[in-house]
Amino acid sequence: MDIGSVVNQSLIGMQNSRAEITQSAQQIATATTSSEPVDLATPLINIKQQQQQQVFDSSARVLEVADQAIGALLDVKA
Repeated sequence: MDIGSVVNQSLIGMQNSRAEITQSAQQIATATTSSEPVDLATPLINIKQQQQQQVFDSSARVLEVADQAIGALLDVKA
């Protein structure tokens, strides 16, 4: 696996996590302005079950390590 594909997979993981978190947050925000009863448990559970923040953080860490590896390779090449 090359550095480029690691970076791409990290970015995809971060984007997917952000999208899931945003969707759940929008459901919660919509519930607060709705005049009808809305189930808040589902979006809250989705955030917790999918542990999207952990996925985002892990993807960000992989991206950080890939960046460091690229920097080290450039330092060696220089």
